[in-house]
Amino acid sequence: MLLTDELLLHYRRCSRRAFLDIYGEEGQKSPEKDFLFKLKAEKEFHHQQIISHYGLNPHQPRNMLKTQEEEVDKEKLIVLTKQLMSQGVESIYKGVVAWNLIDGEAGKITLTATPTVLIKQNIPSELGNWSYYPLNIHLGKNVKPEYKLLMAFTIDILNQIQGINLTRGEMALRDNRKPHKINLKVWFSRTQELINECFQMLVGENIPDVYISRQKCSFCPWYEGCYQKAKSDQHLSLIPGMTPKRIEYLKQIGVNNMTTLSQTSIADLTFVFTKGIADRLLQQSISLISHQAIFKQPNLLPIPNSDIELYFDIEADGNLQGSTQGNNLSNSMWCDRTLDYLLGILLIDKKNNQQKYYSFLAKTPEEEKIIWHQFLEFINQYPNAPIFHYSEYEVETIKRLAHLYQTSSIQLKTLLSRLFDLHKILINSFYLPVENYSLKTVANWLGFRWRDPKIGKLSSNGGNVGGDQCVFWYDQWLKTGDSTWLEYIVIYNEDDCQGTYELKKWMEKYNNFEEKKLQQNINNCEVLSNSNSKYPI
Repeated sequence: MLLTDELLLHYRRCSRRAFLDIYGEEGQKSPEKDFLFKLKAEKEFHHQQIISHYGLNPHQPRNMLKTQEEEVDKEKLIVLTKQLMSQGVESIYKGVVAWNLIDGEAGKITLTATPTVLIKQNIPSELGNWSYYPLNIHLGKNVKPEYKLLMAFTIDILNQIQGINLTRGEMALRDNRKPHKINLKVWFSRTQELINECFQMLVGENIPDVYISRQKCSFCPWYEGCYQKAKSDQHLSLIPGMTPKRIEYLKQIGVNNMTTLSQTSIADLTFVFTKGIADRLLQQSISLISHQAIFKQPNLLPIPNSDIELYFDIEADGNLQGSTQGNNLSNSMWCDRTLDYLLGILLIDKKNNQQKYYSFLAKTPEEEKIIWHQFLEFINQYPNAPIFHYSEYEVETIKRLAHLYQTSSIQLKTLLSRLFDLHKILINSFYLPVENYSLKTVANWLGFRWRDPKIGKLSSNGGNVGGDQCVFWYDQWLKTGDSTWLEYIVIYNEDDCQGTYELKKWMEKYNNFEEKKLQQNINNCEVLSNSNSKYPI
């Protein structure tokens, strides 16, 4: 059995994914999302920047073995990496190191790791008067526990094949190019525990239970199958606000699915939760099972109405990194920052029953300042119009851009006072029969559909496009200069604005309905009260 560092990382994040990586049917996997290709390119670019900064010129066994086949044979990579280490070369990029374990029942287990770079050091080993330590390069800005785990796993293998006792490695992150020296003594035992757990799961061939996490699962190739399983089981992880720990607590009182939870009393739930958490989980499950919205409060939080209303949405790349060399838009450029490249506004003119979408689009990162001032100039034409949006991101972005481009504090304060976050109002006012409160999920429940930007029409693929796809499209625009990619982004952003508008209309309509119902109940109570009075009005 082959136990790789990648498999171990998948096991730590999601044991079910590790199981499916070994035993799942290849035909059940979804194709990789485009965004992952961009991420891989960024990672490779970052690797080369760090290697250059270190002044390394590493041997590259993958290139030495390159054939027309897409995948390089891992066994050949292991052999070639070991040969290069035995020769005492100065550094090795993306080699593969391996160590064989013997288990009585399972037979041979091979542990393999792929350190980003192996660097020669003057510490004797079984190789000769030298040995190697790993430099792992990551895109993250902080030293994460999973980075330490991978480093400990790699060093453990290196210690076995070199006959030495390394306890430290180096990491280069995105925050700066200075290496982080990591002491891993405490992580060796944790890594061994994880290896044992993963191994026992794989040998036992018992597939772990599903757990759906919108953020963590979104890029997993096995997501669709897991999601269908969760739906058929009415799995508790599909309830917004649920966590693995809360599921454990619910199982302790015999609650194993949504239906059971929706029928459980508050009194029973408060054995394991505070009343606030118990009520939220119960009401959310009732909403999902009944397919009905539940009003949390007698009145909706205030939402302004105006003859002119603006609906605002942003497209951004939170980690713009790389070179735009190769197109006619910009000279060679290196950057690593947030870029808000599209500020979209849908203008609703109720008085004249008209609407129009406006896009302020930065065709190069340097144009961000220009579109910010264009955006300010536009909204200042409608000083009394409320600006609706659907997340805290728009508020934080306005603050960031105002600071970056020296907008006056008075203008910023005025602008912020006009913003209304429909997401905040929604989650404080309603339980909806949805599995998460993203704009797309909520608007889809209302019946609104996003177009497929590639054809400009509604299609089955329109609902699969997200903000991550726009990041990929913008990256393609920077690389190719083909404006088709920008057209896709604008279509998607316009639909985001339209979806926000549809939500606002629904919230107003629902609020008016509830107010009428409440007033009717009050009137009925007054009539009943007066009919029983000695002195009816």
